[in-house]
Amino acid sequence: MNPAPPSARYHAFDALRGSMMLLGVALHSATAYSTFPDVWWLKDPVTSRWADLFILWVHTFRLPLFFVMSGFFAALLFERRGAGGFLRNRAARLLLPFLLGMAAMFPFLKLASVYAWFLARDPEPWRRLQGWLADGRFWRSLEPMHLWFLIVLMMLCAGALPAGPAMRRAMGGAWFARLLERRGGWLVWAGATMATLLPMQFGILDTPQSFLPQARVLAAYAVFFMFGWGLYLHREQLGQLRRFGAGAVLAGALCALMAAGAVERQMAALPARTEPAHAGTALFTALGCWLTLLGLAGIALRRLDGGSPFWRYLSDSAYWVFLFHPPVLVAVQLPMMRLGWPAEVKMLAGLVFAVPVLYLLYDLWVRPGWLGALLNGRRMPRGLPRQESRGANAPAAAEPCGAQ
Repeated sequence: MNPAPPSARYHAFDALRGSMMLLGVALHSATAYSTFPDVWWLKDPVTSRWADLFILWVHTFRLPLFFVMSGFFAALLFERRGAGGFLRNRAARLLLPFLLGMAAMFPFLKLASVYAWFLARDPEPWRRLQGWLADGRFWRSLEPMHLWFLIVLMMLCAGALPAGPAMRRAMGGAWFARLLERRGGWLVWAGATMATLLPMQFGILDTPQSFLPQARVLAAYAVFFMFGWGLYLHREQLGQLRRFGAGAVLAGALCALMAAGAVERQMAALPARTEPAHAGTALFTALGCWLTLLGLAGIALRRLDGGSPFWRYLSDSAYWVFLFHPPVLVAVQLPMMRLGWPAEVKMLAGLVFAVPVLYLLYDLWVRPGWLGALLNGRRMPRGLPRQESRGANAPAAAEPCGAQ
């Protein structure tokens, strides 16, 4: 393996990571209008099955692809900075934002959620909310919110710290390269994902509701994290992923549609468990996941490897946008609960409001300030960055890209 120069920047993967985080805003804009119970802070009385399909499709590949990118850049950090530098970086870029996000967002989101619940059931929601607080239920309701993925990532990074040399030997072996080269090699990874999905409630990736994720959740995301780690160790073969593209993404969407049908069959049979539908969900979810993430990676490597000010800005802002978007979304979703608009219109309206507000706050306040230094590794001037040199080995910023 030929090591990349110390300044190597992987623009395509930067763009992928940023896109997946921004897609999380669209996902959560839809969850308020889903027929699925308990998937968002608010449950609007107007729901849509299209929202269900969109959620299941995006859930199939978004976080898996993010964890592939996280594993890739974790290996990069480990190689460039050693175990000590890796640990300090992860504490600063994962643990501190997690604690800040909990303190800044949970009170507002929880109170808005409880108020919305009473608003739909009681003529005096404020009085009921005050009673709920007086009962001490606020502290008993603590949960990691959407920040649970940071806990999983921190645990995987903590596991990789002592296992770094062993992971280099294992994931750096010739077997990984052979799987990348072979047309059907990705099926091995899909098989591993299916094995981790079978213990899940519905055969899709579970979302932890506690501060200690279940072993099955850690195992599922560990597959993607380790694949990303291996990709970095075999980075000279990233071109092998270019053979995947729009066809793989389309095939992945069809698999996700099949998985959605199997999920519906399972939910219709509750409380009984339908084993064939459960196994079918795990199978089609695993296939759809790997087809889509490899297809998107191939498209990014072909189209976005040169970098641009727009994609660099998207990457820089992605961490802020995803971590702190829920209060902005809820702020517009809560008053829209009284409107009888179609769910699809409300979903779009939430995005039209939230995304500009998030980017305005990022550019005015976050990017040039202390929070930008925490999230991006350093303070940055407002506006789009200057055009960088083209190619995967263009000069990087002071902080290795994708460190989030």
